[in-house]
Amino acid sequence: MSEFLTFALVGFVAQLVDSTLGMGFGIISASILLAQGYAPALVSASINAAKIPTSGTAAVSHIYHGNVDPGLARLICIFGAIGGVLGVFLLTTLQGRALDFLVTAYLLAIGPLIIKRSLSSEAARPASTLRPRIVGFVGGSIEGIGGGWGPIVTTALLGSGTEARRAIGTSIFSEAVVSIVVVSAYVAALIGGLWTSHGWQDIAIPLAGLIVGGIPAAIFGGMLPRIAPQKPLTVAVGLLAFGVGAFRLL
Repeated sequence: MSEFLTFALVGFVAQLVDSTLGMGFGIISASILLAQGYAPALVSASINAAKIPTSGTAAVSHIYHGNVDPGLARLICIFGAIGGVLGVFLLTTLQGRALDFLVTAYLLAIGPLIIKRSLSSEAARPASTLRPRIVGFVGGSIEGIGGGWGPIVTTALLGSGTEARRAIGTSIFSEAVVSIVVVSAYVAALIGGLWTSHGWQDIAIPLAGLIVGGIPAAIFGGMLPRIAPQKPLTVAVGLLAFGVGAFRLL
């Protein structure tokens, strides 16, 4: 019960950050689970499974508040799904130290990226330079590997000149769709014998806690981008990701 309540609190905070910034649930949850020694593929599959109800609830909230751009979301969803399947294939076929270094490098790279984006004072590029197909594909690939959709997609949308609330809402909506595809790919890999989900019994309680804690925060997701102090939360997420990556490297 104590483990369940701990992860329910983690899920609530992570989803609160994610709904506010368009990033954070995957990074926070995956970082903590990886630090506890769970296998990377199992962590990725579990995080994406948790995102189906949590990000799905947040997506409905963002739609209600008018934060989703339908045309942009459609392109990102399609190419994000393709990238997500590729990420699952990479994570379920790479073995041993190669896989450990891949996940560690991802955490070490994504942490400074999040911090840099939060502190950057550069002017946004014109929206016409946005390439949603590439953004979706790269974000989906990272999502399949480690559950880090938001830091790629949300920051790319913001950097392209997309209005903040629409960048966050569109990213979260697309993330919910891509998570369904990624989980389906993991199930297909399991059925096809490409992956064995050893340890799922151990991760079931943390996963349930993340979902139960995340859903209440997701309900208010559409309101949060308007009222929360974004820069301090973004820096904290980046520091957490980088810190766990450095711990794994050492």
